[in-house]
Amino acid sequence: MKTIKSLLFLLLISYGASSQNYYGVNRDLIDNSTPKKATTQEIEKDRNEFVDNYLIKLKAVLNLDELQAIAIKNEILTNSKNIDIVMKKEDSNEVKEKEVKALMDKTEVVINSYLNKEQKEKYLIFKANKKEKKKDKKSKKEANKTED
Repeated sequence: MKTIKSLLFLLLISYGASSQNYYGVNRDLIDNSTPKKATTQEIEKDRNEFVDNYLIKLKAVLNLDELQAIAIKNEILTNSKNIDIVMKKEDSNEVKEKEVKALMDKTEVVINSYLNKEQKEKYLIFKANKKEKKKDKKSKKEANKTED
């Protein structure tokens, strides 16, 4: 019984020593320090979560019916995928920027086509508020940087 315990103890000690290099740094921690690329499934999941959250806000503000919500969701998802494709191209940033702007403008037109007059007005206000929030966050970040 004592020999089994001593063998187990030696195995545990040898495993602990083998996972560390000469300086005592754990190799497992070093290997995990490199960031892993997100898989397409993870990207798709994140995209769907973002669109779902955005759609919840839109539904509340614009009083969308289910058909409008589904159509707008599909348009936003398609637009997001197309933007990813554009960003992966090996064009200059200027060209990418123009293509993304064109895709965003097209999406705005399509979304507006699903809305009635009252919803379009609310949508414009919603977008303006969103831009204001972005500006506020940006100015706060800049103010924090200058303070540091």
